[in-house]
Amino acid sequence: MEINYRQLSLEEALKTYTEWLLDQGIKSPEYFFDHHGEWYMLSYPLRTLMLYGKLFNKPEYLSMAFEYVDIYLSEQLPNGAFSSNYRKKPTSELSKAEFHKLLRCGKLNIADVGSNVTWIIQAATCADSARREKYLAAAKNWLDNWVPIWALPEGGYGNGIWGGHKLNAPYTCAMSTLVMALSAFSLVTGEAEYIGNAERCMEFQCSKWLANGLPLFQNCYPWIRENFLDDYGHSFYLLEGMCWTHHVSRNKKVKALLEKRLREWIFGEAGLLSQWDRSWFSFTNAYQPLPPDRPSTDMISTRGGTSHGWELAKSNGIIHTFLYYLNHIEDNPTLREKTQLGLKYLSHPLKARMSGVASEVEEGYGRFAMQATGFAGLSLLEGLAKNSVFDLK
Repeated sequence: MEINYRQLSLEEALKTYTEWLLDQGIKSPEYFFDHHGEWYMLSYPLRTLMLYGKLFNKPEYLSMAFEYVDIYLSEQLPNGAFSSNYRKKPTSELSKAEFHKLLRCGKLNIADVGSNVTWIIQAATCADSARREKYLAAAKNWLDNWVPIWALPEGGYGNGIWGGHKLNAPYTCAMSTLVMALSAFSLVTGEAEYIGNAERCMEFQCSKWLANGLPLFQNCYPWIRENFLDDYGHSFYLLEGMCWTHHVSRNKKVKALLEKRLREWIFGEAGLLSQWDRSWFSFTNAYQPLPPDRPSTDMISTRGGTSHGWELAKSNGIIHTFLYYLNHIEDNPTLREKTQLGLKYLSHPLKARMSGVASEVEEGYGRFAMQATGFAGLSLLEGLAKNSVFDLK
């Protein structure tokens, strides 16, 4: 499709990016999965299409999302687990040997699937009664039967199974997406158990923080350790999880703790705004120096080994969490100014291409273009309509 490379309004930008997503063959699951084999690469673009369809009354966008959710649910295992990759075979056609092989060496992780289950829960709120019941039952099966296996005594969670490795040490990325799913499920069903689990998990993560404003990333790859969290990709997931937990929680103590940590992280000495360079996050930001209060040779930046394109793609979603902070915690003029600059950046297709939005998926620099566009969509939606990303009515 031909894109108008000029400054657009938020609504014009959303229209452009959703049409671009459709142009990538997303209407055909068979075609799409030949090019993108991981479900998490699809869930954020589909969330953007679904929420855009809900906001602007486009039922065809919702129908497309439902088609993919139905395929995903056909791959749920009897124990509640989901594969993060597209298996091309529904569970009903798996042999016992194939099922056991998935448990030995499959991709049944928590981090990717937490994002996907949140998408399922959001889809349920847009669906008819039969689909709603089916979607929420699938989410409940995962939350009740698979997730607790990886729960840890201190309140955190491991990352399930990845390539045959059982990863049951604390993993911040898994905890971040999981609390989002737990919070969303609690919001929709009214069941307090799930937000309680999310609160305990975030209390654990919020106990791991540095004086300079940076969270400590609980890592289990390739060994159990802590990194100081300064890359945009993992930052996006933790910000999203913290905002969702704050949105749903009615626990004043937990909400105050989340507000405190978000404030420190956004405005701290080494926080997110320290990485802002005029109109957007700095693309050339060097590794943060080792914090003086943790002089350990084994604690390094989370940027080590992180794909540049993966990190930039997810930076596009951070703006919607800033908007949540401004709308629900504190309307800070400095953050408001940066957020407006960020929305302006994302709604200029030529500039936004630099962080992967609507770029060429067949080129190396466009490897994460689908996800980048999906993440940008969440920010533009929240900029256009307050709570459009968080409202599950």
